Amino acid sequence: MNLSEQISSLFSCNVDPSEKPQLEISVSKREPLNVAVPMTIFYSIIFFFGVTLNGVSLLTLLMDAQMRVSAIRFYLISLVISDILQLLTLPVTLYRYYWESYPWRLGSTVCKVYFMMRQVYCATTSWVIMTFTTERYAAICHTMWSVSSLKKFRLPCLLSVWIISLASAVPFALVYDQALACILDYTAATRADAFHVSTMCEMTEPDPAHIYKGALLVRAGIFFLVPLVSICTLYLLILLYLMRNGRQRRNMGLMRLDPEGRRNIQCHQNGKLLLNEKRALKLMGAVLAAFFVCNFPDIASSLMQVYVVVWSDTVHSVYTILKSYLSLPLWYINGALDPLLFCISSHTFRRACCRTLGRLRSHCYSKFGSMSGLRQRTSSEEASTTAIKNNSGKGYRENMAKKRNTISDQTNYNVGSSHESPFQDEQQQGN
Repeated sequence: MNLSEQISSLFSCNVDPSEKPQLEISVSKREPLNVAVPMTIFYSIIFFFGVTLNGVSLLTLLMDAQMRVSAIRFYLISLVISDILQLLTLPVTLYRYYWESYPWRLGSTVCKVYFMMRQVYCATTSWVIMTFTTERYAAICHTMWSVSSLKKFRLPCLLSVWIISLASAVPFALVYDQALACILDYTAATRADAFHVSTMCEMTEPDPAHIYKGALLVRAGIFFLVPLVSICTLYLLILLYLMRNGRQRRNMGLMRLDPEGRRNIQCHQNGKLLLNEKRALKLMGAVLAAFFVCNFPDIASSLMQVYVVVWSDTVHSVYTILKSYLSLPLWYINGALDPLLFCISSHTFRRACCRTLGRLRSHCYSKFGSMSGLRQRTSSEEASTTAIKNNSGKGYRENMAKKRNTISDQTNYNVGSSHESPFQDEQQQGN
């Protein structure tokens, strides 16, 4: 008896035959606040830092002159874009898993795109890492192959990876949809509140669900196990080649041990290529380890959905831990972790990010500094204009006062002259 048959044996909704639900699901409407609030804070921090760090990484890979000539630039751009797409599904995850599992209010399109983007992220990341490792293997172990021929196939390979990833997401768009469901809410206090008919975003393909199970098997096999085995094999071959090549270089005098004998010192210009290859492998190795560790719980829970027939309490508890408590957090942690792994594993990328942040800071400073300078100039101009007006008014008042004093002096002089003229006339007449 599969899970849907077990649920059907527990309950059934009394509705009109014309409104018969497509699904029968046992689920709670929302998580309790003591779970939902901390998880919302946790995912919000991951979302903020993940989008910010991936955004800075993308700007660095597109703008920095040193990163534009890097051999792994396009691989890192693909990883960053897939991480951003995956992080953009995080608000929907919070809404669907923690705050309101039913009714589904975001529509059928969002439901389909949500599961498609998750599949695109899984497929793109694994195959980009595998493509990069294959190119590094060819460049290191088969040095007779020209670098130009490797560059020629780089973009077509990455384009093919994205096309295959998008094609692998189509089955998820076919089986996931907004559908009417008969819901048993196991957190309800009474039987009347336990049964609901509402819309949900769930897998709607009826049993035996060949498309859905086939899509999960393809994701687990083609986009997880095959890349894992291929990459591990290529890394082993590269390491064996580097060890053998290192011994040959030491025998030829191109490399020597330092006085403490702990590491090899390059003594030839060709050694720089070897050192750069080791750094590139170190970077992508860290990304590989993070990806497969963070995606294993989701792959394991998907395989359980396909192959488990009898769902005992223990099996269901293991599935719940893998799906709800490990799969979702690790998925998004991996998306936010990649830029940090880039910086930790590669000092070249770290310096490039510092240069990008410096340019962004200077740009913001020049933009907002010019605005503040404009405001300061405007205020100083207003102050000078006010001072000029005040000085002009003061000078005007002083000039008017001088004119009034001059007029009054002339008036007094004329008055005095008019009083003196008769006496002068009389003296003149007496004489």
